[in-house]
Amino acid sequence: MSNVKMIALAAFFAAMTAMLGAGCGSDATGPSETPDGWQEYTVDGFTIQWLVEDSLSSIRIKMSAPTTGWVAVGFDPTAMMTDANLLIGYVDGGTTYARDDFGTGQTTHSADLDLGGVDNVQILSGSEASGTTEIELRIPLDSGDAYDKALVQGNTYSVIFARGAEGADDFTSHHAWAEAVSLEI
Repeated sequence: MSNVKMIALAAFFAAMTAMLGAGCGSDATGPSETPDGWQEYTVDGFTIQWLVEDSLSSIRIKMSAPTTGWVAVGFDPTAMMTDANLLIGYVDGGTTYARDDFGTGQTTHSADLDLGGVDNVQILSGSEASGTTEIELRIPLDSGDAYDKALVQGNTYSVIFARGAEGADDFTSHHAWAEAVSLEI
């Protein structure tokens, strides 16, 4: 391998490490099944739960993280955030906001609507209490939107978790923490 390729590869891994945070899930638990049938995975205080709803051809996703800012999950990126189907949301003044985004670059994303796609996120609930933001959403397993990834129950995907800084009630501020793992849907 040439020195240029080795330097580029080293730079990529350094950037990935910075984006995804230290520890790579050293305190991760799961995935495990909850008594009510949800799958659950927790890392560094960020918990994701998911439940495939076969009758609706959809998946419900609950995100909870230690922040008063936004929380997000991204499915199936090709490189860092590139091509990920991102779901991001926050709670402000008791109202829950959520958006369906697409990873447009390694560290950038845009709303599906801004790219000519469809916002397929259905907000089911949201709360912010004691420094924790919790949001529950529903998305189709296969929306047909070019800016969403089709998810197939039983397949394994790279999944990005991220949270915003305290008070970051928006869709655009930089993450305060992020992690990526492989999970079976």
